[in-house]
Amino acid sequence: MSQILTAESRFTGGGSAVIDALTARKPPPPAMQAAMTEICDLASSQNTRIWIDAEQQVFQDTIDSWTRDLMRKYNRNDRAMIYNTFQAYLKRTPENIAYHLRLAQSEGWALGIKLVRGAYIGSERRKLIHDTIDDTHAAYNGIAANLINQSFPGLDQSMPYPVTQLMLAGHNAESVKAGYALQERRVEAEQPTILLEFGQLQGMADEISCELLQLGKTAREENDNARNSTLAPRVYKCLAWGSTQECLAFLLRRAVENRDAVARTNTWVAAFRQELWRRVKRSFSFS
Repeated sequence: MSQILTAESRFTGGGSAVIDALTARKPPPPAMQAAMTEICDLASSQNTRIWIDAEQQVFQDTIDSWTRDLMRKYNRNDRAMIYNTFQAYLKRTPENIAYHLRLAQSEGWALGIKLVRGAYIGSERRKLIHDTIDDTHAAYNGIAANLINQSFPGLDQSMPYPVTQLMLAGHNAESVKAGYALQERRVEAEQPTILLEFGQLQGMADEISCELLQLGKTAREENDNARNSTLAPRVYKCLAWGSTQECLAFLLRRAVENRDAVARTNTWVAAFRQELWRRVKRSFSFS
């Protein structure tokens, strides 16, 4: 598993003054601005990355604005230290990502994207969200493919493609496998692509994480060269840290986001059995 060098942050945790500024689309209050700068400076000195979490749309435009300002300052030298979260279930997300890509391209900073399906369906205006889950799946996969292919529509083709780093965060096996397979094809064809990483919650979709790790191990064992190093998936597990009360809202949103997990139980059980059998056979081959 990749070493944990990231931290996730939510602006609304800053208190009522921050929430008022977010709602009114104002700059961060001075105390919040100072705290953000202190945290980001420390993260930069420790080579740590920061993901800014997505929230309800009443706050999101301001969150995007504050996060862009942080990206302009810290996402330099072809490296994204600050990541913004984009929710694929929102109809405007492809347009919003294209806007951020154009800014990164014209202003010369790296864009860090954490792509999720979305977790505020119970509190958002319904018209903002795709009509069906299949539409959301198609949007998520389409966004990922355009980013990996470096073919996102709406960019200036006369300028270099902006440095982009993508974290595919989710528990949908089809999306994860499609993203990895697409990047694998591009690397093998010596075509340009982006930095691609994968993340799942601790205790959820562990069979997907294990499969990605096995792909990486196989790539490294076959031949220790630059190609196979690129193909070795970067896999992360997200751990909620704090008291039960502090983590409850986050965990409840993840439960909503993954409410179809029960339908995948049989698939998970079969995958774990297959992984267990593989390890048993491997242990006998060494003995």
